[in-house]
Amino acid sequence: MEWVETTGKTVHEAREAALDILGVHEDEAEFEVLAEARTGLLGRLKEEARVRARVQPAAPRAKNERSRRRRGGKPRQDQNEPKGARRKQNDGASSDSNNEGRTKRKKGSGASSGRQGQNQDQQVKKTTGSRQETMTNEATMPLTEQAVLAEQFVVGLAEKFGSTVTFNHEQVDDEEIRITVSGENIGRMVGHRGATAMAIDDLVRTVLQRQAGSSRNGRIRVDVGGVRARRAEALAKFAHAQAQRVAETGTPCSLEPMNSSDRKLIHDTLAEVASVETKSAGEDPNRRVVIVPAGDAA
Repeated sequence: MEWVETTGKTVHEAREAALDILGVHEDEAEFEVLAEARTGLLGRLKEEARVRARVQPAAPRAKNERSRRRRGGKPRQDQNEPKGARRKQNDGASSDSNNEGRTKRKKGSGASSGRQGQNQDQQVKKTTGSRQETMTNEATMPLTEQAVLAEQFVVGLAEKFGSTVTFNHEQVDDEEIRITVSGENIGRMVGHRGATAMAIDDLVRTVLQRQAGSSRNGRIRVDVGGVRARRAEALAKFAHAQAQRVAETGTPCSLEPMNSSDRKLIHDTLAEVASVETKSAGEDPNRRVVIVPAGDAA
């Protein structure tokens, strides 16, 4: 089985993506971490984690077993029989028989190897198809129930951090609920520049994807200590400042690569600014927002 390479916001997410492609259990695959995830300013993901994986190859037979199989077909010569007698007696028949036997073994070995490879590929395809069908047919849990599941998970994490937390819900729209987490001693849950808070939000989305049938982007957002709200406010101010500069100079401005949620925030923030327009350019993880003077977005 060839190696497959996947990316994710965490190494765990990249490994899960590889398992989805291979269609096997984690115990049946082997992984190699190519790059850890890197964060930049304000804890924003700067570079995704990269791993490669493949189905574990079947273990070859032990060397002594192969030796026994090779020795098993050779008859032992009688010690009282003169050397060369049996070879001379069966010279013609033995030669033809050995040649025919070698030909059959080669053909049989090739066919067996081919069948083994086909069976392995069919098994991988069958497992992958079964998993995809299960994910497709699985009913999605309602948002309100997903929010309860998310809170239960965060409460468990808070206990590990030695914190007690409370929750505040905000119905952003019909398809998104924002949960703000507050409480005592939650500084460790926020982390340096909010990196731990962002990681907790990612973990919650992974849990909901596995247990609630949530979409990959997730519609339950967890904001530990109000980190996301403060980040959104800072990004909005930054976007307005860059838009003003573009409007004054007439020169487009290309922002740093951002994740999809941050790009959406920039687009929404500047949608009401008549003097500029926004567009996205590049491919993930280097996709970015470009601010241009109004009428130049095409």
